[in-house]
Amino acid sequence: MSNYPGQNVLISYLNERGSKSSYRGFLDNSSDIIATTISSADTVKYLDTIWFRHFLKEAKSLFNQETYFEIKNKVNDEHFRYMKFLQNFWQRIIKEHEKENLAPTNISHLNNTSNIKSSEISQLDRTIKEYKKENLAPSVTSHLNQLSDIKSEFSQPDIKKYKEENLVPSITSHLNKIYDIKSSEIFQSNRIIKEDKKENLAPDVTSYLNKTSDIKSSEIFQPESINETKQKGKLKRVRDDNTDTESLSNEHWKKQSQILKKNKNNLAYIQVVDNALLVASAYESLIADNIIPFIKILKTFLLSRSRMSLSSANEPVLQAIVENLLPLKYCIPELSLVINGKKQKGSGRFGYSDIFILSSEGDNNVILELKYISLVGLINSNQKNNFGANELENLDKILEKENEESVLKRSYTYWSKEEKKTNSTTIDEILNNGLNQLNSYMKTISKGKAINYSSSGVFDERIKITKSKPNKLKGFVILVIGFRRILWKSSNEVTTNYIFNKI
Repeated sequence: MSNYPGQNVLISYLNERGSKSSYRGFLDNSSDIIATTISSADTVKYLDTIWFRHFLKEAKSLFNQETYFEIKNKVNDEHFRYMKFLQNFWQRIIKEHEKENLAPTNISHLNNTSNIKSSEISQLDRTIKEYKKENLAPSVTSHLNQLSDIKSEFSQPDIKKYKEENLVPSITSHLNKIYDIKSSEIFQSNRIIKEDKKENLAPDVTSYLNKTSDIKSSEIFQPESINETKQKGKLKRVRDDNTDTESLSNEHWKKQSQILKKNKNNLAYIQVVDNALLVASAYESLIADNIIPFIKILKTFLLSRSRMSLSSANEPVLQAIVENLLPLKYCIPELSLVINGKKQKGSGRFGYSDIFILSSEGDNNVILELKYISLVGLINSNQKNNFGANELENLDKILEKENEESVLKRSYTYWSKEEKKTNSTTIDEILNNGLNQLNSYMKTISKGKAINYSSSGVFDERIKITKSKPNKLKGFVILVIGFRRILWKSSNEVTTNYIFNKI
Protein backbone atom coordinates (compact mmCIF):
# COMPACT_ATOMS: atom_id res chain seq x y z
CA MET A 1 0.00 0.00 0.00
CA SER A 2 1.41 3.41 -0.98
CA ASN A 3 1.98 6.15 1.59
CA TYR A 4 1.08 8.92 -0.88
CA PRO A 5 -0.52 9.09 -4.36
CA GLY A 6 1.98 8.28 -7.10
CA GLN A 7 4.47 6.46 -4.83
CA ASN A 8 4.22 3.18 -6.76
CA VAL A 9 4.86 4.98 -10.07
CA LEU A 10 7.94 6.69 -8.63
CA ILE A 11 9.33 3.45 -7.21
CA SER A 12 8.73 1.66 -10.53
CA TYR A 13 10.61 4.40 -12.40
CA LEU A 14 13.58 4.28 -10.01
CA ASN A 15 13.79 0.49 -10.25
CA GLU A 16 13.76 0.66 -14.06
CA ARG A 17 16.36 3.42 -14.40
CA GLY A 18 18.64 2.69 -11.46
CA SER A 19 21.65 5.01 -11.41
CA LYS A 20 20.37 6.69 -14.59
CA SER A 21 17.29 7.97 -12.77
CA SER A 22 16.64 11.69 -13.12
CA TYR A 23 14.06 14.01 -11.56
CA ARG A 24 13.21 15.60 -14.89
CA GLY A 25 12.92 12.22 -16.59
CA PHE A 26 10.47 11.04 -13.93
CA LEU A 27 8.29 14.14 -14.30
CA ASP A 28 8.24 13.85 -18.11
CA ASN A 29 7.22 10.19 -18.04
CA SER A 30 4.69 10.40 -15.20
CA SER A 31 2.93 13.74 -15.69
CA ASP A 32 -0.48 12.12 -16.29
CA ILE A 33 -0.31 10.28 -12.96
CA ILE A 34 1.04 13.30 -11.08
CA ALA A 35 -1.80 15.49 -12.40
CA THR A 36 -4.34 13.26 -10.63
CA THR A 37 -2.65 13.66 -7.23
CA ILE A 38 -2.78 17.44 -6.79
CA SER A 39 -5.43 19.65 -5.18
CA SER A 40 -6.70 23.13 -6.07
CA ALA A 41 -4.73 24.69 -3.19
CA ASP A 42 -1.34 23.39 -4.38
CA THR A 43 1.23 25.89 -5.68
CA VAL A 44 4.17 25.48 -8.06
CA LYS A 45 6.69 25.79 -5.24
CA TYR A 46 4.86 23.32 -2.99
CA LEU A 47 4.46 20.66 -5.71
CA ASP A 48 8.08 20.89 -6.83
CA THR A 49 9.37 20.72 -3.26
CA ILE A 50 7.22 17.77 -2.18
CA TRP A 51 7.96 15.65 -5.29
CA PHE A 52 11.66 16.48 -5.15
CA ARG A 53 11.73 15.21 -1.57
CA HIS A 54 9.74 12.10 -2.51
CA PHE A 55 12.24 11.38 -5.30
CA LEU A 56 15.31 11.56 -3.05
CA LYS A 57 13.62 9.70 -0.20
CA GLU A 58 12.62 6.75 -2.41
CA ALA A 59 16.06 6.67 -4.06
CA LYS A 60 17.72 6.53 -0.66
CA SER A 61 15.54 3.61 0.44
CA LEU A 62 16.04 1.63 -2.80
CA PHE A 63 19.75 1.97 -3.56
CA ASN A 64 23.08 1.59 -1.81
CA GLN A 65 24.85 4.68 -0.54
CA GLU A 66 27.12 5.05 -3.56
CA THR A 67 24.27 4.92 -6.08
CA TYR A 68 22.10 7.19 -3.95
CA PHE A 69 24.77 9.90 -3.85
CA GLU A 70 25.21 9.61 -7.62
CA ILE A 71 21.48 10.18 -8.12
CA LYS A 72 21.35 12.93 -5.50
CA ASN A 73 24.17 14.89 -7.13
CA LYS A 74 22.57 14.51 -10.53
CA VAL A 75 19.07 15.64 -9.49
CA ASN A 76 20.47 18.58 -7.51
CA ASP A 77 22.26 19.66 -10.67
CA GLU A 78 19.05 19.15 -12.67
CA HIS A 79 17.08 21.23 -10.20
CA PHE A 80 19.43 24.14 -10.80
CA ARG A 81 19.82 23.73 -14.58
CA TYR A 82 16.13 23.18 -15.38
CA MET A 83 14.47 25.76 -13.11
CA LYS A 84 12.52 27.27 -16.01
CA PHE A 85 11.40 23.85 -17.25
CA LEU A 86 10.25 22.82 -13.77
CA GLN A 87 8.27 26.03 -13.31
CA ASN A 88 6.52 25.59 -16.67
CA PHE A 89 5.88 21.90 -15.95
CA TRP A 90 4.09 22.53 -12.64
CA GLN A 91 2.15 25.47 -14.06
CA ARG A 92 0.88 23.22 -16.85
CA ILE A 93 -0.11 20.49 -14.38
CA ILE A 94 -2.04 23.02 -12.25
CA LYS A 95 -3.83 24.45 -15.31
CA GLU A 96 -4.89 20.96 -16.43
CA HIS A 97 -6.25 20.28 -12.94
CA GLU A 98 -8.20 23.57 -12.92
CA LYS A 99 -9.54 22.91 -16.41
CA GLU A 100 -10.92 19.51 -15.41
CA ASN A 101 -12.63 20.98 -12.34
CA LEU A 102 -14.48 23.56 -14.45
CA ALA A 103 -16.40 20.89 -16.37
CA PRO A 104 -19.22 20.33 -13.78
CA THR A 105 -20.03 24.06 -13.76
CA ASN A 106 -20.48 24.09 -17.52
CA ILE A 107 -22.73 21.02 -17.41
CA SER A 108 -24.89 22.62 -14.72
CA HIS A 109 -25.24 25.76 -16.81
CA LEU A 110 -26.29 23.77 -19.85
CA ASN A 111 -28.84 21.78 -17.82
CA ASN A 112 -30.44 25.04 -16.68
CA THR A 113 -30.53 26.31 -20.26
CA SER A 114 -32.19 23.09 -21.40
CA ASN A 115 -34.87 23.37 -18.69
CA ILE A 116 -35.70 26.96 -19.69
CA LYS A 117 -36.06 25.99 -23.35
CA SER A 118 -38.26 23.01 -22.48
CA SER A 119 -40.64 25.16 -20.41
CA GLU A 120 -40.97 27.74 -23.20
CA ILE A 121 -41.77 25.08 -25.78
CA SER A 122 -44.29 23.35 -23.51
CA GLN A 123 -46.10 26.68 -23.08
CA LEU A 124 -46.16 27.15 -26.85
CA ASP A 125 -47.60 23.64 -27.34
CA ARG A 126 -50.46 24.34 -24.91
CA THR A 127 -51.31 27.61 -26.65
CA ILE A 128 -51.34 25.93 -30.05
CA LYS A 129 -53.66 23.14 -28.87
CA GLU A 130 -56.15 25.64 -27.37
CA TYR A 131 -56.43 27.60 -30.58
CA LYS A 132 -56.69 24.46 -32.69
CA LYS A 133 -59.93 23.79 -30.82
CA GLU A 134 -61.21 27.22 -31.88
CA ASN A 135 -60.90 26.34 -35.57
CA LEU A 136 -57.79 28.26 -36.56
CA ALA A 137 -57.14 28.29 -40.26
CA PRO A 138 -56.25 24.71 -41.38
CA SER A 139 -53.04 25.84 -43.02
CA VAL A 140 -51.93 27.58 -39.85
CA THR A 141 -52.92 24.61 -37.69
CA SER A 142 -51.06 22.16 -39.92
CA HIS A 143 -47.97 24.33 -40.00
CA LEU A 144 -47.98 24.89 -36.25
CA ASN A 145 -48.14 21.13 -35.73
CA GLN A 146 -45.03 20.68 -37.87
CA LEU A 147 -43.28 23.56 -36.16
CA SER A 148 -44.16 22.16 -32.74
CA ASP A 149 -42.71 18.76 -33.66
CA ILE A 150 -39.48 20.31 -34.92
CA LYS A 151 -39.15 22.50 -31.86
CA SER A 152 -39.74 19.53 -29.59
CA GLU A 153 -36.91 17.76 -31.33
CA PHE A 154 -34.73 20.83 -30.87
CA SER A 155 -35.45 20.87 -27.14
CA GLN A 156 -33.83 17.50 -26.42
CA PRO A 157 -30.06 17.99 -26.47
CA ASP A 158 -27.88 15.31 -24.97
CA ILE A 159 -26.51 17.24 -22.03
CA LYS A 160 -23.93 14.55 -21.19
CA LYS A 161 -22.08 15.29 -24.41
CA TYR A 162 -21.58 18.98 -23.68
CA LYS A 163 -17.88 19.81 -23.71
CA GLU A 164 -15.82 22.98 -23.75
CA GLU A 165 -17.06 26.37 -24.99
CA ASN A 166 -20.65 25.56 -23.86
CA LEU A 167 -21.57 23.97 -27.18
CA VAL A 168 -21.75 20.26 -27.91
CA PRO A 169 -20.09 19.38 -31.22
CA SER A 170 -22.71 16.73 -31.95
CA ILE A 171 -25.57 19.22 -31.40
CA THR A 172 -23.80 21.82 -33.49
CA SER A 173 -23.59 19.31 -36.32
CA HIS A 174 -27.26 18.40 -35.87
CA LEU A 175 -28.36 22.05 -35.91
CA ASN A 176 -26.40 22.70 -39.07
CA LYS A 177 -28.15 19.80 -40.81
CA ILE A 178 -31.68 21.00 -39.98
CA TYR A 179 -30.86 24.70 -40.29
CA ASP A 180 -32.29 25.19 -43.79
CA ILE A 181 -35.53 23.34 -42.93
CA LYS A 182 -36.15 25.20 -39.68
CA SER A 183 -35.31 28.66 -40.94
CA SER A 184 -37.56 28.33 -43.99
CA GLU A 185 -40.43 27.00 -41.88
CA ILE A 186 -40.08 29.79 -39.34
CA PHE A 187 -40.10 32.45 -42.05
CA GLN A 188 -43.16 30.75 -43.54
CA SER A 189 -44.78 30.76 -40.11
CA ASN A 190 -44.14 34.50 -39.80
CA ARG A 191 -45.93 35.16 -43.08
CA ILE A 192 -48.91 32.98 -42.10
CA ILE A 193 -49.14 34.63 -38.70
CA LYS A 194 -49.15 38.10 -40.28
CA GLU A 195 -51.93 37.06 -42.66
CA ASP A 196 -54.02 35.60 -39.85
CA LYS A 197 -53.48 38.75 -37.78
CA LYS A 198 -55.42 40.54 -40.49
CA GLU A 199 -58.19 37.97 -40.00
CA ASN A 200 -58.50 38.98 -36.32
CA LEU A 201 -56.52 36.26 -34.56
CA ALA A 202 -56.42 36.88 -30.81
CA PRO A 203 -53.90 39.71 -30.18
CA ASP A 204 -52.28 38.01 -27.22
CA VAL A 205 -51.69 34.76 -29.14
CA THR A 206 -50.31 36.65 -32.12
CA SER A 207 -47.94 38.59 -29.89
CA TYR A 208 -46.73 35.45 -28.15
CA LEU A 209 -46.17 33.58 -31.41
CA ASN A 210 -44.21 36.53 -32.82
CA LYS A 211 -41.92 36.61 -29.78
CA THR A 212 -41.42 32.84 -29.81
CA SER A 213 -40.65 32.89 -33.53
CA ASP A 214 -38.01 35.59 -33.01
CA ILE A 215 -36.43 33.69 -30.12
CA LYS A 216 -36.22 30.42 -32.02
CA SER A 217 -34.85 32.11 -35.13
CA SER A 218 -32.02 33.64 -33.11
CA GLU A 219 -31.29 30.29 -31.48
CA ILE A 220 -31.05 28.54 -34.84
CA PHE A 221 -28.88 31.25 -36.36
CA GLN A 222 -26.52 31.28 -33.38
CA PRO A 223 -24.69 27.97 -34.14
CA GLU A 224 -23.94 29.09 -37.69
CA SER A 225 -22.72 32.44 -36.40
CA ILE A 226 -20.44 30.67 -33.94
CA ASN A 227 -19.12 28.36 -36.66
CA GLU A 228 -18.41 31.31 -38.96
CA THR A 229 -16.57 33.10 -36.15
CA LYS A 230 -14.48 30.00 -35.40
CA GLN A 231 -13.62 29.48 -39.07
CA LYS A 232 -12.57 33.10 -39.45
CA GLY A 233 -10.50 32.80 -36.29
CA LYS A 234 -8.76 29.68 -37.55
CA LEU A 235 -7.99 31.22 -40.94
CA LYS A 236 -6.68 34.35 -39.26
CA ARG A 237 -4.46 32.29 -36.95
CA VAL A 238 -3.01 30.36 -39.91
CA ARG A 239 -2.23 33.59 -41.76
CA ASP A 240 -0.83 35.16 -38.61
CA ASP A 241 1.28 32.10 -37.84
CA ASN A 242 2.85 32.10 -41.30
CA THR A 243 3.55 35.81 -41.14
CA ASP A 244 4.74 35.73 -37.54
CA THR A 245 7.13 32.82 -38.15
CA GLU A 246 8.92 34.65 -40.92
CA SER A 247 8.96 38.01 -39.15
CA LEU A 248 10.11 36.47 -35.86
CA SER A 249 12.92 34.66 -37.65
CA ASN A 250 14.09 37.86 -39.32
CA GLU A 251 13.77 39.80 -36.08
CA HIS A 252 15.68 37.12 -34.19
CA TRP A 253 18.65 37.20 -36.57
CA LYS A 254 18.58 40.97 -36.63
CA LYS A 255 18.92 41.11 -32.85
CA GLN A 256 21.62 38.44 -32.85
CA SER A 257 23.62 40.34 -35.46
CA GLN A 258 23.36 43.53 -33.45
CA ILE A 259 24.59 41.79 -30.29
CA LEU A 260 27.52 40.15 -32.09
CA LYS A 261 28.48 43.37 -33.82
CA LYS A 262 28.40 45.23 -30.53
CA ASN A 263 30.60 42.59 -28.84
CA LYS A 264 32.90 41.69 -31.74
CA ASN A 265 35.98 42.38 -29.61
CA ASN A 266 34.67 40.64 -26.50
CA LEU A 267 36.66 37.41 -26.01
CA ALA A 268 33.85 35.74 -24.05
CA TYR A 269 31.39 36.27 -26.90
CA ILE A 270 33.93 35.09 -29.44
CA GLN A 271 34.54 31.86 -27.51
CA VAL A 272 30.81 31.19 -27.02
CA VAL A 273 30.12 31.70 -30.73
CA ASP A 274 33.03 29.42 -31.68
CA ASN A 275 31.71 26.69 -29.37
CA ALA A 276 28.18 27.06 -30.74
CA LEU A 277 29.40 26.72 -34.32
CA LEU A 278 31.35 23.58 -33.42
CA VAL A 279 28.31 22.05 -31.72
CA ALA A 280 26.03 22.89 -34.67
CA SER A 281 28.53 21.44 -37.14
CA ALA A 282 28.96 18.26 -35.08
CA TYR A 283 25.17 17.86 -34.82
CA GLU A 284 24.74 18.13 -38.59
CA SER A 285 27.54 15.61 -39.15
CA LEU A 286 25.93 13.21 -36.67
CA ILE A 287 22.60 13.40 -38.50
CA ALA A 288 24.51 12.76 -41.74
CA ASP A 289 25.91 9.52 -40.23
CA ASN A 290 29.37 10.92 -39.43
CA ILE A 291 30.07 10.63 -35.70
CA ILE A 292 33.77 11.65 -35.75
CA PRO A 293 33.25 15.45 -35.28
CA PHE A 294 30.92 14.78 -32.35
CA ILE A 295 33.44 12.39 -30.72
CA LYS A 296 36.14 15.07 -30.99
CA ILE A 297 33.98 17.70 -29.30
CA LEU A 298 32.94 15.23 -26.60
CA LYS A 299 36.57 14.47 -25.80
CA THR A 300 37.40 18.19 -25.65
CA PHE A 301 34.69 18.77 -23.06
CA LEU A 302 35.69 15.69 -21.05
CA LEU A 303 39.29 16.90 -20.86
CA SER A 304 38.08 20.23 -19.49
CA ARG A 305 37.00 18.46 -16.30
CA SER A 306 39.25 18.20 -13.26
CA ARG A 307 41.30 15.03 -12.85
CA MET A 308 39.89 14.88 -9.32
CA SER A 309 36.54 13.83 -10.83
CA LEU A 310 38.01 10.75 -12.55
CA SER A 311 37.10 8.62 -9.53
CA SER A 312 33.46 9.79 -9.38
CA ALA A 313 32.61 10.10 -13.09
CA ASN A 314 29.78 7.80 -14.25
CA GLU A 315 27.07 7.39 -16.90
CA PRO A 316 24.78 10.14 -15.55
CA VAL A 317 27.70 12.57 -15.74
CA LEU A 318 28.42 11.45 -19.32
CA GLN A 319 24.77 11.83 -20.29
CA ALA A 320 24.61 15.36 -18.89
CA ILE A 321 27.69 16.34 -20.93
CA VAL A 322 26.27 14.83 -24.14
CA GLU A 323 22.93 16.62 -23.64
CA ASN A 324 24.77 19.95 -23.41
CA LEU A 325 26.55 19.25 -26.71
CA LEU A 326 23.29 18.94 -28.66
CA PRO A 327 20.66 21.53 -29.66
CA LEU A 328 17.95 21.46 -26.98
CA LYS A 329 15.17 21.62 -29.58
CA TYR A 330 16.32 18.40 -31.24
CA CYS A 331 17.45 16.37 -28.21
CA ILE A 332 15.17 14.09 -26.16
CA PRO A 333 16.97 12.39 -23.25
CA GLU A 334 15.65 9.16 -21.73
CA LEU A 335 12.99 8.49 -24.38
CA SER A 336 10.36 6.26 -22.76
CA LEU A 337 9.65 2.99 -24.61
CA VAL A 338 7.47 -0.08 -24.22
CA ILE A 339 9.85 -2.81 -25.39
CA ASN A 340 7.65 -5.85 -24.80
CA GLY A 341 4.19 -5.38 -23.34
CA LYS A 342 3.88 -9.08 -22.57
CA LYS A 343 6.68 -9.00 -20.00
CA GLN A 344 6.38 -7.90 -16.38
CA LYS A 345 7.71 -4.60 -15.03
CA GLY A 346 11.38 -4.88 -14.22
CA SER A 347 11.81 -7.85 -16.57
CA GLY A 348 12.29 -6.09 -19.90
CA ARG A 349 8.84 -4.59 -20.39
CA PHE A 350 10.04 -0.97 -20.48
CA GLY A 351 13.18 0.74 -21.70
CA TYR A 352 14.67 4.22 -21.88
CA SER A 353 16.77 5.28 -24.85
CA ASP A 354 19.62 7.46 -23.52
CA ILE A 355 19.54 10.15 -26.22
CA PHE A 356 17.11 10.48 -29.15
CA ILE A 357 18.32 13.10 -31.64
CA LEU A 358 15.78 14.59 -34.04
CA SER A 359 16.75 15.80 -37.47
CA SER A 360 15.96 19.45 -38.18
CA GLU A 361 14.66 18.24 -41.56
CA GLY A 362 12.24 15.77 -39.95
CA ASP A 363 13.86 12.50 -41.03
CA ASN A 364 17.01 10.39 -40.50
CA ASN A 365 16.93 10.61 -36.71
CA VAL A 366 19.76 9.27 -34.52
CA ILE A 367 19.73 7.20 -31.30
CA LEU A 368 22.72 7.24 -28.93
CA GLU A 369 23.39 4.53 -26.33
CA LEU A 370 25.94 5.71 -23.75
CA LYS A 371 28.31 3.54 -21.70
CA TYR A 372 30.90 4.73 -19.19
CA ILE A 373 33.84 2.71 -17.88
CA SER A 374 35.18 3.91 -14.54
CA LEU A 375 38.96 3.77 -14.22
CA VAL A 376 38.52 2.47 -10.68
CA GLY A 377 36.71 -0.59 -12.06
CA LEU A 378 39.66 -1.40 -14.32
CA ILE A 379 42.22 -1.65 -11.54
CA ASN A 380 40.24 -2.36 -8.36
CA SER A 381 38.11 -5.49 -8.02
CA ASN A 382 36.75 -4.37 -4.65
CA GLN A 383 35.46 -1.02 -5.96
CA LYS A 384 37.23 0.90 -3.19
CA ASN A 385 37.95 4.49 -4.07
CA ASN A 386 41.45 4.45 -2.57
CA PHE A 387 43.35 5.49 -5.68
CA GLY A 388 44.73 9.00 -5.97
CA ALA A 389 43.94 11.40 -8.80
CA ASN A 390 47.50 11.18 -10.13
CA GLU A 391 47.35 7.40 -10.40
CA LEU A 392 44.03 7.50 -12.22
CA GLU A 393 45.25 10.19 -14.59
CA ASN A 394 48.33 8.11 -15.46
CA LEU A 395 46.10 5.16 -16.33
CA ASP A 396 43.88 7.48 -18.35
CA LYS A 397 46.87 8.57 -20.45
CA ILE A 398 48.01 4.97 -20.96
CA LEU A 399 44.56 3.95 -22.22
CA GLU A 400 44.48 6.90 -24.61
CA LYS A 401 47.37 5.43 -26.64
CA GLU A 402 46.72 1.71 -26.12
CA ASN A 403 45.60 -0.22 -29.22
CA GLU A 404 41.88 -0.94 -29.42
CA GLU A 405 42.17 -4.73 -29.34
CA SER A 406 44.10 -4.60 -26.07
CA VAL A 407 41.61 -2.14 -24.55
CA LEU A 408 38.65 -4.36 -25.45
CA LYS A 409 40.22 -7.35 -23.71
CA ARG A 410 40.66 -5.50 -20.40
CA SER A 411 38.71 -6.88 -17.43
CA TYR A 412 36.23 -4.61 -15.71
CA THR A 413 34.54 -5.07 -12.34
CA TYR A 414 31.36 -3.33 -11.24
CA TRP A 415 28.72 -3.52 -8.54
CA SER A 416 25.42 -5.10 -9.66
CA LYS A 417 22.42 -3.53 -7.91
CA GLU A 418 20.12 -6.34 -9.05
CA GLU A 419 22.37 -9.17 -7.86
CA LYS A 420 23.86 -7.13 -4.99
CA LYS A 421 27.37 -8.34 -5.69
CA THR A 422 30.51 -7.46 -7.63
CA ASN A 423 30.56 -8.83 -11.19
CA SER A 424 33.40 -9.10 -13.68
CA THR A 425 33.23 -8.64 -17.45
CA THR A 426 35.29 -7.16 -20.30
CA ILE A 427 35.06 -3.85 -22.12
CA ASP A 428 34.35 -5.74 -25.35
CA GLU A 429 31.35 -7.46 -23.75
CA ILE A 430 29.98 -4.16 -22.45
CA LEU A 431 30.30 -2.59 -25.91
CA ASN A 432 28.53 -5.50 -27.62
CA ASN A 433 25.77 -5.59 -25.01
CA GLY A 434 25.26 -1.88 -25.59
CA LEU A 435 24.94 -2.51 -29.33
CA ASN A 436 22.31 -5.21 -28.76
CA GLN A 437 20.41 -2.87 -26.47
CA LEU A 438 20.59 -0.11 -29.08
CA ASN A 439 19.24 -2.42 -31.81
CA SER A 440 16.30 -3.32 -29.57
CA TYR A 441 15.53 0.35 -28.92
CA MET A 442 15.74 1.25 -32.62
CA LYS A 443 13.37 -1.57 -33.55
CA THR A 444 10.91 -0.38 -30.91
CA ILE A 445 11.08 3.28 -31.96
CA SER A 446 10.51 2.33 -35.62
CA LYS A 447 7.04 1.01 -34.65
CA GLY A 448 5.85 4.51 -33.81
CA LYS A 449 3.58 5.27 -30.88
CA ALA A 450 2.67 2.51 -28.43
CA ILE A 451 -1.09 2.14 -28.05
CA ASN A 452 -0.82 1.17 -24.39
CA TYR A 453 1.48 -0.54 -21.90
CA SER A 454 0.63 -3.94 -23.39
CA SER A 455 1.85 -3.09 -26.90
CA SER A 456 5.26 -2.00 -28.18
CA GLY A 457 6.57 1.39 -29.31
CA VAL A 458 7.27 4.91 -28.07
CA PHE A 459 5.33 5.92 -24.96
CA ASP A 460 6.51 9.47 -24.30
CA GLU A 461 4.40 12.63 -24.17
CA ARG A 462 7.35 14.86 -25.14
CA ILE A 463 7.24 13.65 -28.73
CA LYS A 464 4.64 13.85 -31.51
CA ILE A 465 4.57 10.91 -33.92
CA THR A 466 2.87 11.04 -37.32
CA LYS A 467 2.64 8.66 -40.27
CA SER A 468 4.97 9.52 -43.14
CA LYS A 469 6.90 8.19 -46.07
CA PRO A 470 9.74 5.78 -45.15
CA ASN A 471 12.78 7.33 -43.49
CA LYS A 472 15.78 6.01 -41.56
CA LEU A 473 16.80 5.60 -37.94
CA LYS A 474 20.54 5.50 -37.24
CA GLY A 475 22.27 4.52 -34.03
CA PHE A 476 25.63 4.65 -32.26
CA VAL A 477 26.99 3.15 -29.05
CA ILE A 478 29.46 5.54 -27.43
CA LEU A 479 31.69 3.99 -24.76
CA VAL A 480 33.86 6.38 -22.75
CA ILE A 481 36.79 5.15 -20.63
CA GLY A 482 37.99 7.77 -18.17
CA PHE A 483 38.22 11.07 -20.05
CA ARG A 484 40.67 10.34 -22.86
CA ARG A 485 39.58 7.12 -24.58
CA ILE A 486 36.33 6.89 -26.51
CA LEU A 487 35.19 3.80 -28.45
CA TRP A 488 32.10 3.63 -30.59
CA LYS A 489 30.12 1.31 -32.83
CA SER A 490 27.34 2.00 -35.31
CA SER A 491 24.23 -0.13 -35.69
CA ASN A 492 22.45 -1.17 -38.86
CA GLU A 493 19.96 1.40 -40.15
CA VAL A 494 16.29 0.76 -39.43
CA THR A 495 13.45 1.98 -41.66
CA THR A 496 10.39 3.58 -40.10
CA ASN A 497 7.17 4.96 -41.56
CA TYR A 498 6.89 7.69 -38.94
CA ILE A 499 8.33 11.13 -38.35
CA PHE A 500 9.09 12.45 -34.87
CA ASN A 501 8.79 16.02 -33.58
CA LYS A 502 9.47 17.42 -30.13
CA ILE A 503 6.44 18.96 -28.48
